Amino acid sequence: MKSALTSTCLLIGLACSAANKTSINARLPIFSANVEISDQKLELFELFEGVEPADAVHAFVNYHNLTEGHRSVILKEACSVVECKRSEPVIWEKSIRIDEKWDTRVEILRGQEPSDVIYASLRPYAIPYSSKKRVFEEVKKAGIPYTRESALVFSQNIFLEDNSFTGLFTMYDDGSEPIDVVYDFAEKHSIEAHFEPLSKALLPKLCELVSCQREIPVVWKSAITREDGEHLGSLGILRGDEPIDSIDHFIQTISPSDVVNPLGFRQQLLVAVCKSIECTRSTPVVYRKSINDSNGKRIGDVEILEDEEVIDGVVRFIRKSKLDTDEIALKNHMLQEACRVNRVKCTRNVGVIFSHNITKEDGSFISTLTVFENEEPADKVYRWCQDNNVNLVYMENIINTVCESDLVICHRREPVYFSIPISGPEGERIDTFQIKVAHEPVDEMYRFFAKNGLFQKGWEFKAFVNQICNQPAVDCRRRKAVKHFDKNFTMGGLDLGQLVIWEDEEVVDVLYNIRQRYNLTLDDQTRSLSEICKSSEVYCKRAKAVIYRKTDITKLDFEKFGNETCRRQFVGFKFTSSFANLPLGGKLAEFLKEDPAKSAVEHPLFCVIVLLVLQVVLQLLALLTIVKKKLLPHLLQRIVVSIWLLVAVSVLQAVLVEPNADIDQAMHTYEGRLPDIVIYEDEEPVDVLLKWGKEASKEHHPIVREPIYWELLDELCNKTEGLTCSRMRAWEFLYPIDVYNPLVDPISGEDCHTIMHGKSNSCLEKEAQKFCDRLWPTPNNCVNDITLHMGTQMEMVDQKRLDAKCSYKRFGLEMDAPGRELYKKAASVVRSRGMNMSPFRRVDNERLQKLTQASILSPRSRIQKQGNG
Repeated sequence: MKSALTSTCLLIGLACSAANKTSINARLPIFSANVEISDQKLELFELFEGVEPADAVHAFVNYHNLTEGHRSVILKEACSVVECKRSEPVIWEKSIRIDEKWDTRVEILRGQEPSDVIYASLRPYAIPYSSKKRVFEEVKKAGIPYTRESALVFSQNIFLEDNSFTGLFTMYDDGSEPIDVVYDFAEKHSIEAHFEPLSKALLPKLCELVSCQREIPVVWKSAITREDGEHLGSLGILRGDEPIDSIDHFIQTISPSDVVNPLGFRQQLLVAVCKSIECTRSTPVVYRKSINDSNGKRIGDVEILEDEEVIDGVVRFIRKSKLDTDEIALKNHMLQEACRVNRVKCTRNVGVIFSHNITKEDGSFISTLTVFENEEPADKVYRWCQDNNVNLVYMENIINTVCESDLVICHRREPVYFSIPISGPEGERIDTFQIKVAHEPVDEMYRFFAKNGLFQKGWEFKAFVNQICNQPAVDCRRRKAVKHFDKNFTMGGLDLGQLVIWEDEEVVDVLYNIRQRYNLTLDDQTRSLSEICKSSEVYCKRAKAVIYRKTDITKLDFEKFGNETCRRQFVGFKFTSSFANLPLGGKLAEFLKEDPAKSAVEHPLFCVIVLLVLQVVLQLLALLTIVKKKLLPHLLQRIVVSIWLLVAVSVLQAVLVEPNADIDQAMHTYEGRLPDIVIYEDEEPVDVLLKWGKEASKEHHPIVREPIYWELLDELCNKTEGLTCSRMRAWEFLYPIDVYNPLVDPISGEDCHTIMHGKSNSCLEKEAQKFCDRLWPTPNNCVNDITLHMGTQMEMVDQKRLDAKCSYKRFGLEMDAPGRELYKKAASVVRSRGMNMSPFRRVDNERLQKLTQASILSPRSRIQKQGNG
């Protein structure tokens, strides 16, 4: 009994004098009592100062093998006399020195869980789990009772928001990483989908209780041994890590002598791991570099696989991350950095973005298709098909497969078989012209011209077509381009079938004809025009259709004095291209066009003089003895030669003086050629004719107020089907949007009444309505805004009329105004301003009366009478 007590005293650190009567204690007890331990046997219990009553009673009871009842009675009696701080005794305690800085004491009371006490006592000092484990081992060795070896640090009921799961989550201080405990809990209860929100909710609380070393859980962990059972280490794979990377890292850390075949052993581990968790690749990353943006924000990691070209890994990162940075600089940096690392390859600086073995339908191997980053995938597939004799019917499927790959960027899915850079006349780069497979080259040329604005720049399209089509690699099946093609064209709700617009056709002209044929509206035409012309590949030169065009107009066809004839073109053959192509033909043609030669040939006696000269030469030759005896010995021979000379001169007369009538007509048309008269939609023929006359007068003065003008007006208004003239007087052209001023015609001007409080007039409103009808979609308040704008501009035009160079413009008239109106207008201006000015430019006052009288009998007067009638 005594030895047991000693042992107990050593454990709890009490003064043994409290229970050992053989000890001599100089202190006086603060409490004592006789305790009956057996029949008629009493033992004295004494409690000394500084000793907790519960501890003293516990020692006394254990020493004498008393019951719990004895303990309760003794403790109760003692606590009635002295102060008791607790009712449970300390059954184990230990003083611990921590880092030579702090001292703490671990005290385990009876009934307490030792692991919980150890955890609570050492938690403030961030003691690692291994140290706490050693303390617990001492407690176990002392025989202190326990129910578990790890402290319970956290417990909470878990409820998912959708009520699909309810369970109790517990966390023990057993050295486990908190994030792993959360993951194991989610995996155990099949709620992995809720792991992220669950970890976000629990991890902050857990990390306050135990040390957290990471935020990513281990999804697979196992001890690794060789076949002979030798332990190599522990392999753990974190969530999100590729298993092969973790396995490869483990293989690299062990000694090469531990494993005979490292690659084979790595593959065995990979197979075992991939049975439990997902594996996406079998090749490890041997180089990894974190990439940040300019603000220091992490974008991602460049990963280079084992035996992979560094440039391939860099390109893969750039394509997947869609990095907006200097790719060249990043590639150069990575090539310098990564190429120093073992197990990577640096044999090229252009990355592969696609590499795949292509097989036939029967599974037989054809070849490997490899696409580099600097290649257009569609073009590479086309060349691959050509090189491997693969039918082009399979090309589309191959291109689609390549373009749907993660790293491949396809700017187009139609391969180009011909490409050439195009530059301007001053060396400026225009663009690269390309011809796609199965596309008509001339159509590609047209689209190239339209997209790059070459039509507007005045480039010769036909010359470009000839240059390209003459290339050996280009097969032009036609030389005329399709401007627009629509297999199922609809307009105004009508299905009109196939629509083809050729290069020499204007879109608006084709749509106008469709509109007239099917009785559609202007809005239908405008909508279709907008849809077609908004494409950059279609060049639309104008928005109004040509409703009439008169060509081959020759000023010489219109009599001015009543005796004009078609002028002969002597030596007409000099104008033919076939004559110029003959030897010396070009020089002879130029000589015959010179004034001396031309005047000589046109002289009426030219051939007569030529005949006389030849006859004189013949007679002189006949006087020579050698000629007389050998060539012309008889008079009859000289007569025959004279006849032949006459025939020759007659032929010369027919060729030179009586030229071909076709050449006469051609030169007649050429010398008097005038521009075409083109009338567009909503244009009045007389306005177009006057505008045309002014333009033509620049080279063939005069045109307006001449017989040609009145005859053409009569032809347009009275003899041309499809044209309607609502008036015979032209209005003044004001705007490039084809607005004409009706006020220059006194008769038409009467129909224009003021609107908008005098700021505009009804005629301008009608023009504004026509203009807005051709806009789609029509802007809000278009008619009112345009009408008001034109009215304002009209006021400004009127204020500047006196500064105009043209006298007609000064008076607010047009060139077709009769003389009487000129006099009236001139008089009105002179009287209103007190000025004196000539009513005509280059027309003196003496001719005014003659011109006025002539106008009464002119064709224009007859036309006006018919119009008024």
